[in-house]
Amino acid sequence: MDKKKLPKKNKITNLNFIATYLFEHPGSSATDLRRALWIYHNKEWKDIQEKGFSIRRSYTSYFQISNGKSHRGYAGRYWKKINRNRWILTSDGLFYVNKRLINKVNTVNRRVIKHKKMCRGCHK
Repeated sequence: MDKKKLPKKNKITNLNFIATYLFEHPGSSATDLRRALWIYHNKEWKDIQEKGFSIRRSYTSYFQISNGKSHRGYAGRYWKKINRNRWILTSDGLFYVNKRLINKVNTVNRRVIKHKKMCRGCHK
């Protein structure tokens, strides 16, 4: 009996999350995106001290560009800077948008906004 290879269930990756976030909230800052990604994985912002989110280190490689090249190859290809700290999705990035994530992205965004209001200037 031939065993058919079953297709792997589409796993949601950080690329999918970032692309969907930028699709829903174009012009977001990298800091907001990284906070949102952290909340998506860790669920609660109150765990920040225990889990170790760093405003300078957590998920930065997704947005690093030096000498015109992206560290991982994502920045510039799937999303690009429109000014000093705002990002938008590129046409290649649209392929990573996952419609199953849209509600979750919006829920996480509300938490990011709430945290920004509560914590103005606490990470500077």
